[in-house]
Amino acid sequence: MRKNNYPQASLDDIEPSAVSEIVGSLRELHDMGMPKTDQEVSSRIDAFFAFCEGSSIRPGIESLCLALHISRQTLMRWNRGEGCTKERQEIISVAKAFISAYIEQAMLGGKISPPSGIFLMKNWLGYKDSISIEE
Repeated sequence: MRKNNYPQASLDDIEPSAVSEIVGSLRELHDMGMPKTDQEVSSRIDAFFAFCEGSSIRPGIESLCLALHISRQTLMRWNRGEGCTKERQEIISVAKAFISAYIEQAMLGGKISPPSGIFLMKNWLGYKDSISIEE
């Protein structure tokens, strides 16, 4: 039998018990409701990282957005200071830095492959390849 090499094929390889655990954890995050004030956002982010410590969920941008009941675009706008207070911008900036540090440490510790880590950092955290030309 030929192996399916498409990236989404690996989703089919996840054990049903792992799927159940991950989905259950994501439902718990979602069921926390939407925070309204900057203090509630800060508390929710603290709760999110504590939740990640004790569950099958790893810190990431999409799961953070799920916990906050916002889109990734809203998170990125808040990170730029658009449509929010300066305090909320700082709260989001610190949360993204924590996720960035988590990915960095997972890569450096050999827990995730460098290409996967680089992909996540480019897509979630705005990292870019750059070329410098000197004369």
